[in-house]
Amino acid sequence: MIVTHQVIEGDLFNITNRLKQIDSAYFLARNLKTKKFELHAKNARGSSLCLVLPYATLDERTLTHARRTRAERAHKLLKEYELENLRLEKLERKKVIKNLINA
Repeated sequence: MIVTHQVIEGDLFNITNRLKQIDSAYFLARNLKTKKFELHAKNARGSSLCLVLPYATLDERTLTHARRTRAERAHKLLKEYELENLRLEKLERKKVIKNLINA
């Protein structure tokens, strides 16, 4: 059997236990191939993977990211993404116009 993940039982900032306060089914694992931390849920259907953490260390950002991306916040998160995409599109349009004027 090939081991692909290492379950994180404890850490310096007690992130593993603090995640369980958010959702008792949560557990952390380190993907040994990608070297990234992953948040999993024991009660998930199919794959237990909830999200891949974008941080190289476990700290308060991990908890913030876990709260922010919970399923019950999905509609708010999608709205945030839409607003950010609109902001980026406007910024890109301004750059294109500026380049056309300066050309």
